[in-house]
Amino acid sequence: MLRFGPAAPTTPVPRLADLIARWMPENRLGKSLAEYSDDELDNVLACAGKTRADLFAVFKGNEKHRQMLALMIEHFGVDRDYAARNCWDALRYAEQACIQCTKTKRCRSWFAWGSRNDAPRVFCPNAALLDEIARAASNSRPSFESASGQRDE
Repeated sequence: MLRFGPAAPTTPVPRLADLIARWMPENRLGKSLAEYSDDELDNVLACAGKTRADLFAVFKGNEKHRQMLALMIEHFGVDRDYAARNCWDALRYAEQACIQCTKTKRCRSWFAWGSRNDAPRVFCPNAALLDEIARAASNSRPSFESASGQRDE
């Protein structure tokens, strides 16, 4: 009498990465911003402990195109918090332009070489928009005046 029955056919053990992928929740920030409603995006961000401004930062789990856009935003001197509060539609447009950009290889190599020159103004489809947002942010900063009514410099 067999105590355990016939042996089942053996299958290869799945790789550890495959097992972990099954246990990990899906990357809810992996979609394009255009695919989210504002409420859905805010809920996803709240669950991840992030804000809209954080979407345009480099962090693990952020989409590659959004990370490249984050680096461009930093290069152009855009205040991410200001842009997320006041230029949300423009940022969503910029993300779509990044997704559809044909210059991604040039963009990546420019960052890899140290981003020392002003080349993005030549190849980046978002250059003019990022310049405009940076200008708007700098114009919106309050000017500090001394007690005599003259501007401090």
